Amino acid sequence: MTVEAPFPDADDEATVFPRPAATVMLLRDRADGMEVLLLQRAASTPFVPGAHVFPGGAVDDGDADHGDIVDGLATEEADRILGVQSGGRAYWLAAVRECVEEAGVVLAIDAEGRPVTDQHPVFTDLDATRDALEAGTRTLADLYREHGLRVPLDRVAYVSRWITPEPSPRRYDARFFAAAMVEGQDAGADGWEAVDAGWWKPTQALADWQAGRIELIEPTVVSLQLLCRFTSTAEALDAIRDGAGAVEGQG
Repeated sequence: MTVEAPFPDADDEATVFPRPAATVMLLRDRADGMEVLLLQRAASTPFVPGAHVFPGGAVDDGDADHGDIVDGLATEEADRILGVQSGGRAYWLAAVRECVEEAGVVLAIDAEGRPVTDQHPVFTDLDATRDALEAGTRTLADLYREHGLRVPLDRVAYVSRWITPEPSPRRYDARFFAAAMVEGQDAGADGWEAVDAGWWKPTQALADWQAGRIELIEPTVVSLQLLCRFTSTAEALDAIRDGAGAVEGQG
């Protein structure tokens, strides 16, 4: 499939067509090991309410390939990695946008190629920016152009593909990615789709899930099991780029 196909209405409960989506595992290193960001979805959300998930969501029309804000990954290479005919970079852009919307994390580099910190002007009135992105009144390309930023897609590694099985009324064809958390930034839930944001050792998240203390869905469980194999963000991203975790499943 390609992301250029018409999207069904995500609010139509009769829809069973799997809508293109993107999810990203943000990783960071601490003295006692690697951690991953998990957001707890609000109980009122229609898809996996209350579950702990990675930042992510549906690919929107505004995520269309914007070459002027993209750095480090050619269109043809993105399509090859995902196995699509065209439009592959839109999945990467959706994942980066969802980081801003749901976690308040801006994966971007400035004109000198430096990752932005929370001292950058892009963080001025970030809550309003997140609301506008969520409402669709502003696109990621709008935001990045205004501040002269680019998306370093070569720093966002493709992991796996998961399709929500039938007969779920909400189905997603989700591409999972992984990226290093930006130093000098903090993550925080949007307070609407996600009510909490926390950093977890993959082993601890799985232990809490097995004990019934948190809810996880199968793609998150499998992704956490993958992360348990690594001791650092660099090790994880190198292995993922070499094909670790490259699965296609339903869950």
